[in-house]
Amino acid sequence: MIAIYKRELKSYFTSVIACLFIAVTTLVAGIFFVYYNLQNGLTSMYPVYQSLFILVFTVPILTMKIIADERRLKTDQLILTAPVSVGKIVMGKFMALTTIFAIPVLIMCLYPVILSKFGNMPFKTAYTNIFGLFLYGIAFIAIGMFISSLTESQVISAILSIVVLLLGYLMGSLTSMISSDGNILTKILGCFDLYSPMQDFLNGVITLSNVVYYISLTAVFLFLTCQSIQKRRWNVSKKFIGTGIFSTGFIAVVVALVVFVNLIAGTITSKEAWATADMTSTSLFSISSDTKKMLKGLDKDITLYVMASKSEADSTIKKTLARYETASKHIKVEYKDTNRYPNFYKTYTDTAPTAGSIIVYNASNKKSKVVDYNNIYVTDNSAYYYSGASASTTYDCEGQLDSAISYVRSNSTYKIYQVTGHNEIVSDSNNFGTMENLKDIISKYNCEIEEINLLSKSSISTDECSAVLLLGPETDYSKDEADVIKNYIKEGGNVIAALEAKASVGVDKPNFYSILEEYNVKVYDGLVAENDSSRYATQYGPFYGFAEGSTGYASGLTSYIFTPYTMGLKQAESDDTSASYTALASTSDNSVLKTNPSNATSYEKEKGDVAGPFDTVVSASKTITKKTSGDKSSKSEEATTGNKETNSEAETSEETTNEDSSNSETTTSVTSNLLVFGSVYSLADTVDNKVQSSNTQIVNNALKEYIKTDVETISVPAKSMTPATLTVTESGTRLFGVLIAIVVPIIVLLAGIAVWVRRRRY
Repeated sequence: MIAIYKRELKSYFTSVIACLFIAVTTLVAGIFFVYYNLQNGLTSMYPVYQSLFILVFTVPILTMKIIADERRLKTDQLILTAPVSVGKIVMGKFMALTTIFAIPVLIMCLYPVILSKFGNMPFKTAYTNIFGLFLYGIAFIAIGMFISSLTESQVISAILSIVVLLLGYLMGSLTSMISSDGNILTKILGCFDLYSPMQDFLNGVITLSNVVYYISLTAVFLFLTCQSIQKRRWNVSKKFIGTGIFSTGFIAVVVALVVFVNLIAGTITSKEAWATADMTSTSLFSISSDTKKMLKGLDKDITLYVMASKSEADSTIKKTLARYETASKHIKVEYKDTNRYPNFYKTYTDTAPTAGSIIVYNASNKKSKVVDYNNIYVTDNSAYYYSGASASTTYDCEGQLDSAISYVRSNSTYKIYQVTGHNEIVSDSNNFGTMENLKDIISKYNCEIEEINLLSKSSISTDECSAVLLLGPETDYSKDEADVIKNYIKEGGNVIAALEAKASVGVDKPNFYSILEEYNVKVYDGLVAENDSSRYATQYGPFYGFAEGSTGYASGLTSYIFTPYTMGLKQAESDDTSASYTALASTSDNSVLKTNPSNATSYEKEKGDVAGPFDTVVSASKTITKKTSGDKSSKSEEATTGNKETNSEAETSEETTNEDSSNSETTTSVTSNLLVFGSVYSLADTVDNKVQSSNTQIVNNALKEYIKTDVETISVPAKSMTPATLTVTESGTRLFGVLIAIVVPIIVLLAGIAVWVRRRRY
């Protein structure tokens, strides 16, 4: 086999074919690498995408002579009569072609390394793309070898291979044209769909079924090649002995075995999590551990009706739904073609859902909720309007499904109050845009956001309100308004606050700040300038500070915490031991609080400024003890027991009863929680999206503790589908562009021509 391998390898490199194949493949891949990756700074491997189609034409050129030329020259008879098994002959030739194909693939492996010089590169996704291309290519080679073994003409071999590979590349589209719902014919033809399994690799997912498919397809066509050569070998050595019956039966057995193996691999992939490796940077095609835990706790059957035929349904959504079915035996997915069942939705909703939407239905209580397709894929254009950056797209199927499943299981509704009436900056879209990310997180807990004015509300009950939002007031609260919130805190209420100083510089807000002082949080009025150049956005300046989160609600974030135009926070000195304080994000020691930023001449410390460091995101909790006597009178006082953790339960109770001859006394402890951002702009979509929603993820983590639902409820943030971009310098584009797209292909081609010319002379 090694001798055959060396012979074929040498033959290809002395006939220019190998060098031509390598040069053309690297040229095409290099052009797309320069245009998409270097010039536009994209991290997606577009060279791999384009190579999939190019191989339809280049691989047949590579394989056309591998066996057909030997038959034409009659040199195959020397091999056929030699003491070498047919399997070794075929494997030797196959390994030689695979080696040639591996050269441009290895060159592509350098692309992610080059791109990593200009920023963070998702290596796992990139090399998953390349790995898929390699499996895809060797399957093409095996098919080309088989066709080459059927004819003596290289031209016929090349043309037939192109036709067959092109059909395999387009088979998915062809089967959809035959039947949108699928039938026996489309299932048979689908076995030769060469492109569809590759889509998972392109998306950054490695599945057992797809790997087995390409390897088994390669093995089948190598086996068929052996059978083709074996038949000719018998004809050469024993003209009167036919092998047709033996070969046909043997082929049928092998094909049946391969089909069975693929069925087993497909079943394992659909049921076992280990059979799928999600290599995307955002785990786009996986479901979180929180979702899996929730699904395992289901005790009632829930059906997910997809408003599309299975063949036309979104492929990414189908993968997510398959994960849900695998995670729980109580989840069932059904596809309803809206063309065949136009009125199906009327049983569950009054309005016809968008095509591709999902109806979540709980048969036990007859509750249903529509997950609109337009809410699964969300495109944010605010980045373009406010900073000129391209729009970003997120995939929110998991978050929307989790919310809908919790809704159809729950028998209760929950509210979060948002205080208005103080010119809150949240309504000012001229600054950093809207707060749809924050609203989306809250809605996934099936909470309604109700705007309230404290002047018309004398009290807030913890029974009616899970948390209160105090977002960016530009004017101060009145004392009565502040007292409403303070009384809510004494009842064990939860508060999420965000401060504003950019548009209200110098505006004193003592009543509003007194709410935070209930938790021993002190506010330093002014704007924090972060003078550590590694901790602020250089294109905007020191008022745009970043920080790393590692504690409490800021644990496990995928990116930095971004706090532009933030005020300074610190723990107040107090004898009150009922309140705890945890800094979730802080500035560096070089930071300075500019008390008069509009008149500042430097970001450094000036007269009247306060030296840092400061906290910019803080969580706190306060334990309140209430005593109720037997005559039903009650009073509240703060507990003097030790500090509580910030992420403690929103409400805990401990009752102690002391009976005497006249009455009894009950002691109840409740815990109130606070989450405060030094900058309300941290919660704006434009800012939040720059750090992969890390800012609102802190809120999400807090709400897990604040909202006490009757069924397990989680809120999974949307996952970004927009490839990360790099900042590639002009010199880097020129250097690597010329090297990859021009120099390498030309050198390979010239080397092949030189060898060919030299061989022709001698």
